Amino acid sequence: MSRPNPVRRALLAAAGATVLVGLAACSSGSGTPEGWTRVEDGWLQVDVPEAWVETGGLSDRWTASWQDAEGADATVQLAASPALGYYRAAEARGIILANAQVGGLPGFAVTSQSDPVDTDALEVTRTDFTYEPDDGGTSEGVLWVAADRETKKSVALQLTAAELDEDVVEQLEASIRVLDTEATPNG
Repeated sequence: MSRPNPVRRALLAAAGATVLVGLAACSSGSGTPEGWTRVEDGWLQVDVPEAWVETGGLSDRWTASWQDAEGADATVQLAASPALGYYRAAEARGIILANAQVGGLPGFAVTSQSDPVDTDALEVTRTDFTYEPDDGGTSEGVLWVAADRETKKSVALQLTAAELDEDVVEQLEASIRVLDTEATPNG
């Protein structure tokens, strides 16, 4: 499994966020499933596994992150750009992917990519990708970019690991929202 440093490098080069409708079965009035905690930062709202460790900012763009364990034991990392900027989702995705491809993410390759999905309030894109971390092998990632249709406030989330857990991917995707709060763009 990949180490945090290659994952950090990946997160510095690319990241993701989404806003899709529907949550998994809820265990409390907050709508957050058991074993998950709701996080709000900037314009981003997302559910993160309770056991994950908050690891702080990775760069000026990626100002929040979580890992499944501390330090060298981490195998999964989630990075967030909770106030990416004022973009449409596809435009913001293009900016992030250009950084990943040109910015030196070794072996970066898009494996699938969605057209923007419009909901009543949001525009969302999803990009699945692979890359080659410094410690060898191939790792997987998912990049979500979401934008509020009216305000154009956009957020990004990126999940990376040697092998992604589809249940985690689904819950993250279902829980992400763009909030209409005050925040300074960090994109």
